[in-house]
Amino acid sequence: MLRGVIPARLRKLRRRTRTFVGRAVRGVQDRTVGLWYYQRLPLDPTLVAYTSVWHRAPRGNPLAIYRKQQEIAPHLRGVWIVRKQDVHLIPDGVEYVTPRTLAYLRLIATASFVVDDANPHWSLPARDGQVYVQTHHGTALKYMGADRHYSGERPSDATIVTMHRRCQRWTYSLTTSPYLTEVWERAYSSGATQLEVGFPRNDVLFAATEQDRRHQRARLGLADGERAVLYMPTWRTRRGPHEDEFDLTAFARSLPADTRLLVRDHYYHDRRGRTVIPEQVIDVSRGWEVEDLYLASDALITDYSSAMFDYALLDRPIVLFCYDWDHYRWSRGAYFDITADAPGQVVTTAQDLVESLRSRSYESAEHAERRASFRARFATFEDGNAAEKVVRVALLGEAESRWTGHGYASEHPAGWTPHPRVSHPEDPSIEPRLAPVGRPRRAVPAPEDVVDVDGDDSSADGAAAR
Repeated sequence: MLRGVIPARLRKLRRRTRTFVGRAVRGVQDRTVGLWYYQRLPLDPTLVAYTSVWHRAPRGNPLAIYRKQQEIAPHLRGVWIVRKQDVHLIPDGVEYVTPRTLAYLRLIATASFVVDDANPHWSLPARDGQVYVQTHHGTALKYMGADRHYSGERPSDATIVTMHRRCQRWTYSLTTSPYLTEVWERAYSSGATQLEVGFPRNDVLFAATEQDRRHQRARLGLADGERAVLYMPTWRTRRGPHEDEFDLTAFARSLPADTRLLVRDHYYHDRRGRTVIPEQVIDVSRGWEVEDLYLASDALITDYSSAMFDYALLDRPIVLFCYDWDHYRWSRGAYFDITADAPGQVVTTAQDLVESLRSRSYESAEHAERRASFRARFATFEDGNAAEKVVRVALLGEAESRWTGHGYASEHPAGWTPHPRVSHPEDPSIEPRLAPVGRPRRAVPAPEDVVDVDGDDSSADGAAAR
């Protein structure tokens, strides 16, 4: 038995040693070559560094800004930072560098502009005169930034300090509504100018035609007359107490014959890596831009994902499957009660969810009114021109006064009051867990999550640039 144990421990020790040595070497490289670039080379006034979701393939708000920049400011040179495993997803003709290389260090040292949506670790400090555009990648329902101090899964003080330090780089922060302007200012205290222009990735939802919709449905293999329901649960740091009670495979098989389920998640991959996908399901967890899925679908099912805020712009039905709201609200915190202010129908059991889809009760006039109210409150600044406004203000230096805001305080009709602390749903005596200072708690092996800006990664995986 020891024969297997000892080699396993040696392999683990070897991996740790390699990781430690690799980090040490990269640290020396950053402090020498990187700082030499930083101190000796001037900022390039035409260079824009783009990165999305911790250096994954181009997507989301940064990609929408990049495309608009190529259109109206082609004299600017856009270069993407993309991790090695996603390089094959980069379209032909798009310039890129990989992290922790000499080209990467030169880029972040000399780029006059940085466009980002996730607040990753940077190898070099910000430079005077460098414009940093924080686009974010979702509207906040759960507590963000420093507000996570009041959640059940409270991060350590060191994590909050690290997050706050990184936020001081920001020059501009994008927001979609007075509500979100206030959330960003409270949660991050970055001092950034709030660009009240909407999210650039949503521009396509305003510009899309029926032909665009048919094209995306054809790519998915949807037949005429088939109803496509997009299922996008939020990304979670850990499983909730009732998550195993929902059998997604059984649910898919109980749907009406004319309904296909587009699943953007990983529920079909069990612990042994086997994949079980019913014929009623199309797995869209990889290789799709989420906006294309919005266009192709007829309705959205989610729980607490920020997808609901974007999807509401299409004025199509939304069903919230809030089977563990009390636990989620305690563990992550929430700025408002989504079950009371939902953009559509709210169900709490799988049986009710199936019945909703069979009867189409979610298509009622009452739920349409809910969507309209939801859009008015949370998509106030969305008009389909966000990317152009960002390019003109942040990259071209045009007047920003029309699209900026600095908070609305409590007198604003869309103001919010965070719950100072939500009691545990099963035992009110349980206090929020505090990780020890200096050792940020990590529920999953994803170091970027420790200082995530927006936290909701439900739409982050697999959307390659095209």
